[in-house]
Amino acid sequence: LSLQEGGTVRQRYMDAERRYQAIKEEVKGRATDLDEAVSQSSQFHDKMDPLLETLEGAVQRLRQPPPVAAEVEKIREQLAEHRAQGLELDKLLPSFSALCARGEELISRAANDDPASQQQKLCFFSSENKQDRCLLRAEEREGKLNDVLDLAGKFWADVVALLTTLRDTQDIVKDLEDPGVDPSLIKQQIEAAEAIKAETDGLREELEFVRTLGADLIFACGETEKPEVKKTIDEVKTEAFPEVKNSLEALPEVDPPARPVCLSDECCLGGP
Repeated sequence: LSLQEGGTVRQRYMDAERRYQAIKEEVKGRATDLDEAVSQSSQFHDKMDPLLETLEGAVQRLRQPPPVAAEVEKIREQLAEHRAQGLELDKLLPSFSALCARGEELISRAANDDPASQQQKLCFFSSENKQDRCLLRAEEREGKLNDVLDLAGKFWADVVALLTTLRDTQDIVKDLEDPGVDPSLIKQQIEAAEAIKAETDGLREELEFVRTLGADLIFACGETEKPEVKKTIDEVKTEAFPEVKNSLEALPEVDPPARPVCLSDECCLGGP
């Protein structure tokens, strides 16, 4: 080769060597990026998968919650348990949001037509929907428990108050004295009996109110709780009022004493 041709060959060789080194460095950098991406993806899934399982479990519990109780204390226990689960879920949400942001960052590095990237996008969309549904159902569940707690509190308190009043009324009826002979005393006894009857009639309005509350509670509580509420309403209706009514009906009829018959002709004729 001539000196000029040798220089040309040498130049081409050096250019090829530079391109080779550049490609080598690019491949090396690409391999490093891929290794880092694989590591980040593995770390991401190691954290995200258990979180998604926990979130799915919460969704299932809220989708099929235990029946709402009818007794106040049991409802409070259910409400406390629900709130405790909500606190656990709240603790997961910041981590979930951070992982979603990290996942979107990883997806942005992938090609738009990458099937794995598209699948991951669908996974994120589904996860965010689960999170939203979970929060919504948790809010609805707590609202329902609070409503039923308020309703149950009113119902059972009114039942106790009504039964107490009925028992007190029955005791008053039993304590009424036997009819006397003094007209003024007889009048007082009659007035007392009539007052008790009027009060008993007024209690029927309270019974109707209790029955209305009970019907609402039966509608709101779980199937296993309905019979107990219905039984309570029936007991108040069929036992308490008849007892008071029977006690009142058992009172003897009191008539004012007849004027004494005068056997003296002188008295009847106005004599001495």
